[in-house]
Amino acid sequence: MKANIRPQPHQRRKPPRQKGASWPAGLKYAAVLGGVLVTGFIFYIWIQVQVVNLSYDLSRAQKQRKELVEINKKLRIQLANLKAPDRIEQIALNQLGLRPPQRGQVEILP
Repeated sequence: MKANIRPQPHQRRKPPRQKGASWPAGLKYAAVLGGVLVTGFIFYIWIQVQVVNLSYDLSRAQKQRKELVEINKKLRIQLANLKAPDRIEQIALNQLGLRPPQRGQVEILP
């Protein structure tokens, strides 16, 4: 009796999967490293956006300060004009009807 033996294709059997194991160790480290890198990149981008926003805020504050200094100068000039003795004397003479004191009206107290 001649046996008909055919070669069977070689099948590789995978070891049975354990319930607790999910990823190979190298893939786990790569995923963790990738997550750290992505988190670091997002943090870096956030910091750069904050720097740009602060630069805009600083620019606005400097512009506002410049305007306020200019307004302050104008107000100081206006105050000096309003306090001028010649102006006060003209208002007293023309609008209030006051006159300089006559001789004998001023008494100096000891």
